[in-house]
Parts: sequence; structure tokens; C-alpha cells
Amino acid sequence: MTQQIVSKAVGIDLGTTNSAVAVMNPADSEIVLHRDPVTKSATTPSCVWRAPNGGELVVGRKAFARKGSTPEPVTSVKRLMGTRQTARLGSEELTPPQVSAAILREMKQQIEADVAAFDTPTARWIVDRAVVTVPAYFDQPQIDATREAAEQAGLEVLGLLHEPTAAASHYCWRTATQNGTFLVYDLGGGTFDVSVLRCTAGTFEVLGISGNNRLGGDDIDTALARHLQEMLRRDGYALDLDPERDPEDALRFSQLKMLAESAKKALTDRTEFVLRDAGRLIDQQGDPVVVEALLERAELDAVAGPLIERTFTYCDEAIGRAEERAGITLADVDHIILAGGSTHMPLVREMVARELCGPAADDSPRQVRAACAEPVYEQVDTVVALGAAVRAAAVGGLAVYDEQRTVRVSFHGSAATGRAETSVGGTVQPLVEGLDLTDGQVRLTTPGFEDETDLLPDGTFAFQDVPVQPDAETELAFEVYDAYGDLRAVAGRPMAHSSGEQRPTGGTGGAALNAKTVKLEVALGDGSTDRLELVPAMQQLPYERDFDFVHPGKERVELRLFQQSTPIQVITVEVPSSTPRGTAIRLNVAMHENAAITVRGTVGEVHFDVPVELPDERPMPEQAEIDALYRGFEENAGYLPAGPQTIARTKWTMVRKAFEEARGSGDVSSAVHEFQELQQLADSVTTQHSRGLEPPKQDFDDLVEACQSLHAHLVQNGVPQGKTFDAPEMSRTIEDQRQRGERAWANSDQRAYGEVIQQLHRMYRYLEQMMRTESAPELTPAVRAEELVRAGMQGSQELLRVAAGTGRTAEQRELEEIRYRLEQLAPSLATDPERVMQEAGKLMARLRHLARLLVGEGGANDIVIPIVVGDSYSGGGLR
Repeated sequence: MTQQIVSKAVGIDLGTTNSAVAVMNPADSEIVLHRDPVTKSATTPSCVWRAPNGGELVVGRKAFARKGSTPEPVTSVKRLMGTRQTARLGSEELTPPQVSAAILREMKQQIEADVAAFDTPTARWIVDRAVVTVPAYFDQPQIDATREAAEQAGLEVLGLLHEPTAAASHYCWRTATQNGTFLVYDLGGGTFDVSVLRCTAGTFEVLGISGNNRLGGDDIDTALARHLQEMLRRDGYALDLDPERDPEDALRFSQLKMLAESAKKALTDRTEFVLRDAGRLIDQQGDPVVVEALLERAELDAVAGPLIERTFTYCDEAIGRAEERAGITLADVDHIILAGGSTHMPLVREMVARELCGPAADDSPRQVRAACAEPVYEQVDTVVALGAAVRAAAVGGLAVYDEQRTVRVSFHGSAATGRAETSVGGTVQPLVEGLDLTDGQVRLTTPGFEDETDLLPDGTFAFQDVPVQPDAETELAFEVYDAYGDLRAVAGRPMAHSSGEQRPTGGTGGAALNAKTVKLEVALGDGSTDRLELVPAMQQLPYERDFDFVHPGKERVELRLFQQSTPIQVITVEVPSSTPRGTAIRLNVAMHENAAITVRGTVGEVHFDVPVELPDERPMPEQAEIDALYRGFEENAGYLPAGPQTIARTKWTMVRKAFEEARGSGDVSSAVHEFQELQQLADSVTTQHSRGLEPPKQDFDDLVEACQSLHAHLVQNGVPQGKTFDAPEMSRTIEDQRQRGERAWANSDQRAYGEVIQQLHRMYRYLEQMMRTESAPELTPAVRAEELVRAGMQGSQELLRVAAGTGRTAEQRELEEIRYRLEQLAPSLATDPERVMQEAGKLMARLRHLARLLVGEGGANDIVIPIVVGDSYSGGGLR
């Protein structure tokens, strides 16, 4: 009897502290979550150990049992992903992807035991494909390292799924929710992620993402360990530790963290806990440390509170991005879904409910709240792996090999359907040389139905209106024939029908997203550098784009990739010395669905398609760099409006504190991470400041162009009789103001920019007056009323620009009200022009007053609008 080999894609949550793996059953109706056969735990510690004598790698709970001993196991390797750091295991140094590959191999082996239960006499089930989850706010090197680890573990990576998206996917699948807006709050062992997602007809769209790759339960353990350390120091023990520089102190602090973690877990479901340890910890004088301390949950909350408070600044960012992208605010969020082991802490759930769900306190910065009364707190340890399994079934379908592995038949989509007739499609791929399936056919048979279709040139096939048995599982049999009619492969595909509510899987596309802007630093001809946006933030993947720029004249061209302000990759191209400066450089950048970046192109005749390299690890920032960053933030933050400024300063204070603590303890990697976040905050403030200059740059450009146009008209046609006009001097003045305005915009100097706007308005009105003649035509009341309203609209618009440029918000509001009232008069122009003139006259009086407030007495006279004098129309100032 021939036996098929069947591959079912699995979902893996590769966590900082714990990992988990799951797979959907053959009918895609239930999720099989692996549980340890001994402990029955659904998670496995992300912990790897090797005996000093070079024994086999040990992964999971047996490795975790070695914590606090020598040699220590490797833990929290996820925090090292994407760096050049290594981890010592036994007698060798391993890279973070190699250590993570060991964890993923363990996950693969674990789920293989569960998948083996699917075996039948005609089918053997294997695990060789996976969807692996990553934090939504991972940097590109971390994403690349995760993919590399999965491939080293022998897995074909179908996709790298954002952890919050996985959590939302499982929630919708479990509850059969087809539509809704969700905020996923994912606080794990090493990372914090928050995403705002919208599900429409079962398909997900990510609207906003934020987070911190080094903020999680690990940091709470560290903070509580320092709290214990201080308690024990006050008790007389020699524990003035330097874990970053002294290996013995590092071991002591590791033991303190183990104690802290056990206390944290114990205080999850009780309000106090007696922490005891009988001398495993030895202090710096060689004395055993006997720990017997009553810890209260309030103590833990006091230690953890500042770290948890910091997560809400990222929630604000994600919601802000969702509002920019889709007009979604927190009020539009239907459910807040918790994920990650750290959400077991009562304080986390209380603070999420208080800050995002419940009624807002009067002094809360978050007055808008989600529609739900409290967050969803279910299966938080495994919800990411469960969601990854749902996604894996949707994108991975089923892959079936013949016994000799000469052909692979891949079936698309889920095996579950709610329709009496369904569509089934897939791809046939020959795996050996010489096997040609061009012009082949696929035959489908099932009880009472048979159909046949041609293989398309790309190997795909599809069947429509395939009947399935109601509320049962239907086995579909496929036979693949070559062009000569020879049978080449046989494959089976179960389809499970359910007349009940259908569970959404998120579809087969749309989950791959680039969370952070990817930029390229290029050298310009004048020796300066610029950064081009390669892949926008929130860009759906795959994505591809071409760029053109010029060769700076160097034999070694370095193309440096950044994610926001963080360097992530370096591409080096050797160029012949004969290549002239200015030669065209053509670049093609592609970001694939699995988030891999490829860069290829040409420098003149030189083609390059090179692997990207990790940038060098940056050292601890120097004091001069720190001082410059602090100064820059303060200078630019002061220009922001009150609301954005308060938000920026609140986050700045939190990150700066974390940076200075890490710097003070000598923790280089944490200090660098926090410093890079400070840089991104400073860049964001500068961008907001530049973007926030009022009026917009286009208004400034239009005003300059209007002045130049009037000036050119007067030069060409002359001025009315009796007026004098110094054309060269006016030309120089316009150009001077243009240059001042450009400098003010580039330097984000709102004060100088506003002064330029005022001066340009005055020049424009002066030039407009020079064009006016003293005579005025006779106008009908309707025309006079219309002109008055039109002029009032124009004058109020010009004053609005001045008010915006000088930051006069009260005057802005009043001018907007005047414009609104003038607009309301327009419908009465034809029927009651006299009333319109009377009402508009009152508004004009107020405009004249506002003009004097905004630009002074003389400036008010320069802002010209038509005014009605008796029965005639003339030009005049707002006097």
C-alpha cells in the first residue's frame, strides 16, 4: 500500500521566557496545543543548556532547572536576536539564531508527537512548515535572525506573524467574530507590543502599531531583584553587586532574579508571600544568604508600576497611528485583548482597565475610552501560538508528497467550509529533474462527483462547485497526470462542512506588514548625506520599489539601511576607480511577505546583488552625544502645542530614566536600546515641530508666488498715474523674505516664520493697492453684497494665516466663526442683499479690530478689502 506524506503547517510562538506550539487538526475544526506529557504545561521555557563536557543541548524545563548554577543556561536569547553578541554553551560560543534554532527544533519535535496522531494507513503526517510569531515592533535584524533560526531548525517559514495579530486572530476564531475593532495589549517576558486591528468580514487590517522590544516581565523581575538586593544589603549582607563586569556577581544577581520571579508569580493570586531561601545564595564575603522575608503585593506593585505605566505611552502611539490611518480612536475599539504571561499580574489588568476601559478620572490624560468594560483575559500564555496555528492553516493549507517525494501537491486555504458547494485549489510542483508536468491534468473524485481540469503553466489548478456532505467530513481524492496521461501523484484532502457559525481565519493575505519605516542613507554630491524612505511604516507586504540617485565618486559605496533612526544593515559595493562621479545608481528594494529585504541594482555598468550585513554594535553613548540629544529635545519640544508637548515630555521622562539607570549599572545593550528610543523621540518631536509650523509650507510658497506675480505685472504694465513704485527694491525685499521664510521652515522656527508671513502679507497688500485705480464702477445692491461677502472671506482667510503663524489661537477661533457666519449669508444674496450688507458690515468691523490686533495699525491698513461707500464700490483698508 502506497503512503502519502502530508505536511500540516504549525504555529510557533518563540517567546523570550516561554515558547509554545500548536497546529489545527486535519479538518481545521479544532486547534491541537502541545502540552508537556509530564507537567501538562502548554508552554516550554525558552531556556537552553549544555553540560561543560560538550554534551547534547538541553532545551526547556530541564535546562530551566539549571538556572542559578554554573554553567548557567542561556535565557532570554530573544533579546539578543539581531545583534552580534554570542552566548556560551558548554565549550562553544553560539549566535542568538543558533540558540533560538535549538528552541524551535524542540518545538518542532514536540508538535510532531501530536501530529503523529493524524497518521492513517495511507498517510504519514510530518512537520516541515511553520508560521513563527515575532513582536510587532521588532527591528529588521531581529526579524531576519528569527527567520534564520527557523530555517536552521529545518522549517520552511511560511510567514512571520506579528504576535498581537496572532492574538486577535485566535480571539475572532474562537468567538466566531467576523467584524470588530480590537486593541491587543501584549506584555510578555521580554517585549511589549500594542496593535490596533480591524476585522472586516473575517479579514484583518492592522491600523496602528507601537511597542518596546526590551520591556517585559524580565524587567519587572530585574527591578524586584534590585529591591530584594537592597533589602538584604540593609540586613548586613555583602551584596554590592556589579553583574555587568563581575561573573560571580552576575551569578548572584541571577539567583536574586530567580527569587524575585518566584515571588512575583506567588503574588499573582495572593496578597502576601513569605519568600524563603536557605543559603543557596552566597554573598561577596562568602557567607550564605538566608532569606526569609514577607513580601506584600503592594511592594511588587510599587516596583512594577512605573514599568507598566510606560506601556500606556505606546498604547497612545498605536491609537494615534490608527487615527491617522483610518480615523479610529480608542472609542471605536470594541475589545481590548490581553496577551503575554506578564498580564497575569493583577496590577497589569487593573491598570489596563483603569486607563483604557473604565470611566476616566477627571485628571486622566485619556478621557476617551474603549467600548468594553474590561479587557479580555483568556489563555494569555498560549493565545499567540493558538492564533499562529489558525494563520498557518489558512496560509499553509496542506502539502502532500508522494512516497518517493517526486511531486508536491499543495492545497490552498482552510479545510473548513460552511457552504454546501465549495472551491478547491492548489499547486502541483515537480521535485526531481526531468519530471515535466506541462500540459498535465488533475482529476478530482469524491462520492457522487467527478471533475477534471488542466494544470496551468505555473502549476496551479482549481475546481469550482465541489459538493460536500452536510455537517460531515468529505474526503476529496486527487490524481495528477502528465501530458501523456501517466499518473504521477495521488493526494487526498479532507473538507469539513459545518452549518453552524463560521470561524474566521483572517484569510490568506493581509497579515504581513512593515511596522517601522525603512530608510536608506545616501551620499549627496555636496558631501552631505540624505535618507530616502525605502519602505513606509504600516506598508502591506510584499512591496517593491525602484530608486535612482548619483554616484558620490568613491570606490567603495556603502548603502546604510535604517529603521527609523536605528541602523539595521549595511550594503557595500566595490566600484572601479574609473567610474565617474555623478554616474547613475539604480536601486531595486523589495520587502517580501516574510519581511526579508533584498537590495539589488547597478552603479553604471557594475551590477550588485549582495547579502546585507549587520551594522557594528554601537558602544555606550559619549557624554557629549547625550548632552546634545537632551538639548535638542528641549529646544524642539518647547515649540509643540500644549497637548502633544505634555505627551512627548511624559514619554521622554520615562525613557530617559530607563536609559540613565541602564547606563549607571553598566548595562550597555539596554542603555543603547533606550538611547536609540530617546533619539527616535527627539526626531519625532523635531518632525512634529516642523510639520506643525503654521500656516502650511504650501501657503507660504503660494504667498511668495503671489507677491512675485503682482510685482511682475507692475513691472510690465506700470502703475496708475500719480503713484511711484521702486521695482528693484521691492524685488530684493520679496527675495529676502522668501529666504528668511525658507530658513525658518528648515529650522522649525515658528516665531521667525510667522514674522515672514506677516511681512509677505503686507507686501502683497501694498502691491495690490498699487494696481488699483481711484475710479469705481456703479454696482447693484446684490453685486455689492456679493463682493462684500467675498472680500470678507478673503480677508478673514488672510488673517487666519497670520494668526496661525503667530500662534494666536483665540483669534483663530474667532476668525473661523466670522468665516462661518459669512458663509451662512451667501444663500440670502439674491433675495435680501440689504440684510446681507448690514450683517456683513458688522462682521467687517470685527475683522478690522482683529487686523489691528494681529498686524498692528499700519499692517491693518495694508490688508485691503472692498468696502461699500454709499452706492459705489472702492478699495480700502480695514480701517
